[in-house]
Order: sequence, then C-alpha cells, then structure tokens
Amino acid sequence: METVDSSLTVSEVNRRIKAKLQDSPEFKNFWVRGEISNFSQTNSSGHMYFSLKDTSSVIKCAFFSFQAKNYKGTPLRNGMEILVYGSVSVYEPGGYYSLTVQKIEELGEGDILLKIEKLKKALADKGIFDVTHKRPLPKFPKRLGIVTSPKGAAVEDIIRIATDLNPAIQILVSPCLVQGDGAENSIIEAIKEINDPKWEVDVIIAGRGGGSFEDLMAFNQESVVMAYYQSRIPIISAVGHEIDRVLTDLAADATTPTPTAAAKLAIPNVSDTLIRLDEMEDRLRSALTGVIRIGKEKWTGVTTRVVLQNPKSILEPRQNHFDELMTKISLLGKNYLVKKQSEFQKIDTLASNWKSYLERIHNKFKLAEQRLDHFSPLGTLKRGYSVLRNAKKEVISSIHQIKEKENLEVFLFDGKLQVEVKEKQ
Repeated sequence: METVDSSLTVSEVNRRIKAKLQDSPEFKNFWVRGEISNFSQTNSSGHMYFSLKDTSSVIKCAFFSFQAKNYKGTPLRNGMEILVYGSVSVYEPGGYYSLTVQKIEELGEGDILLKIEKLKKALADKGIFDVTHKRPLPKFPKRLGIVTSPKGAAVEDIIRIATDLNPAIQILVSPCLVQGDGAENSIIEAIKEINDPKWEVDVIIAGRGGGSFEDLMAFNQESVVMAYYQSRIPIISAVGHEIDRVLTDLAADATTPTPTAAAKLAIPNVSDTLIRLDEMEDRLRSALTGVIRIGKEKWTGVTTRVVLQNPKSILEPRQNHFDELMTKISLLGKNYLVKKQSEFQKIDTLASNWKSYLERIHNKFKLAEQRLDHFSPLGTLKRGYSVLRNAKKEVISSIHQIKEKENLEVFLFDGKLQVEVKEKQ
C-alpha cells in the first residue's frame, strides 16, 4: 500500500489519462458514426460544438473553425446522422474527453429523431395534442403534487418557489427516476399514484431539470406521453430545456421551460392576491360611501320641501277649485237631463205610433202568407202529394217518361226518397 506522500494530485491523474489517450494510436484518426444533438456554434470564432450519439451512448465533439471552413455539405443540425473523422482529446483542467473533429461526411437524418417525429405525428393524428383536451389550471390550489426525482435540484426549486408564493400550500411529492433504465415506468407509476383521489391533489407539476437530449428521452416515450394525457388532475409539463420540446409538453394541460417557471404558473402569489383584494375593498368602500352620500343629499332635499312639511297648503286651493267644478257639473247635468227627457218623450210617442202601424202590416202579411201557403208547392206536399224527378232532374208528369229499373227521386213535404222502378202499369 502506497503512503500518503506517494499519492497523486488531480492534475497529475488527468495528465496521465491525457497522455494515455492522446498518445494511443487506436484513439487517433478514426471514423465514428452517430447522430448530432445539442448542436451549437459560436458567433465570434465559428467553432462548432455538438454531441454524437447512438441508442445508448454519447460523446462530445469539437469542430474548430480552421477545420470547419473546409466542410461544404449541408449545415449541421440536431438529428442529422454523420460520419466524423477525428481523434480523442482530453481537456485536462476539466477532466473530460471529447472528439476533435477533422472532417465530416453527412449520412442523413438520425433514427432517434425520426422515430420521435413519427411518434409525434401519430399522436397528433389521434388528437392527443388537441387544445380542446387542455384543462384550465385551478386558480387557488390547496395541494400541489410533484412528480420528479427526489434528489435533483428541480424538486427543491419547486418547493421553494411554491412556499414563497403561498406559505400555506400543501405539497406532495411522488418520486420517480427521470433518466436512464427504468425511468419510463417510474414516471408512469408516479403520475398514477399522485392521481389517486385519496391524496386530494389539485394540480401536478411533472418533469425534471435541464439535461442533454439523451437525458430527456424518457419524456419522449409514448407511454409517458399517454400518462400525461390521461391524468385525472390538470398537469404541467416542466422539463428543463431551451431549444427542443419534448412530447410530454404537447400532451400536458400546460407547459413551462423550467420547474421553477412551473411553480410560478401553478401557485398564485398570495401577497399579490391580498394586495389586490385590499385594493378592491378600498374601491368598493369608496363607491358605497359615494352612493350613501348621494342618497342622503337626495333625502335631505326631499324632506325639506314645503309640500311635505305642510301638505294642506297644496290641497286647500285645489279643493276649492274642485268644489266649484262639481257645482258647475251638477247644474250642467240637470239641464242636460231635462232636455234629454223631453226628447225621449217625443221619441216614445213616435215609437208607439210606429208600433201600431207595424202590427197592422204584420197582420196583413200573416193573412197573405196563409193564402200563399195554401197555393204553394209545399202546401200541396203537406196535403199528401209528392213530386218525382229522374236522374236528369226532370219532373215526371207521365208514366211514359219512366223506364223500368230507373232510379227516381221522390220529394215529400219533409224530405226525399231514392226509389227504383220495378214495374210500370
């Protein structure tokens, strides 16, 4: 066992690793195939930095401007699959290695990004991302649910911001893995658990802090996206990223770029709310005071009028005028009645004369009616006679006008008959 005096410093360890890697022929001048992610380019120097990844691993790459100026292909972008030629280099102060790129050949779009885009389209076609499915967040939640890693900075930031905004807020954490093996199922189970009605959660923040494209892959899995979509409780997607959106952002009821922003969105600032309530109370009190003041002024103006203090002062002159009018109306009424009574007497005499005249005329008409009835067809029918008509409405006066089996109409005093001729004699 080596003594303390023979121990190495950190710098010495990094120096030895650098020497081993950079001096080894197997880490020099080789081709690497992978997909670009986390691409960036400095404006001043023109250097390009990105990660090269496959389904399970990633390596950092640096494509310096003096080499990048020779690249004439399609501009580099995230998701592009390329062949990189270069060598491993070690950044000694930071203790990490990367690939220094000398040249690049493009291959196309990477499999991972294509799969995500295909899944995104398929879910969109099913309506998973439709705005109509988005639910409003509660204005004043009592209990906040958090789905994230219990060890990361994200949960601490959410709790700190939430309690600063509302010290009375209740917080329930449903812990889960947010990257690596098992993260997918862990997130799903955590969301299901926090949705249990027994916890009485009003709103959920589900996500994690920042990370590379690969670190965020769990939030691009279809099963995780569906867990967000099927959440019984309104859910906020809070995955720390600045450029690319993960699919859970599209399925959630709301999305924010960081967990801190999610806490500010979910929890109203109690201090600001109390200030607004105080302002509203002041405005309401001022408005009510004004209404009461105006009412008092109107009441005072009404109660000080002479008419209310001595109502008889208005009624007495009007009473005298009313009495005079009633006297005039009474005299006019009597004169009118006397005049009309005289007119009615004349009309009554005339009516009596007309009545006698009409009775004489009536008697004459009665006598004429009796004579006319005696000689009328109806009178004849009453005495037992009848009238025959054939189908042509012709009156039958002779047996020769009738045929056997012919239908005839027989008119009596009080109706008619339809008869058939069986035999002529």
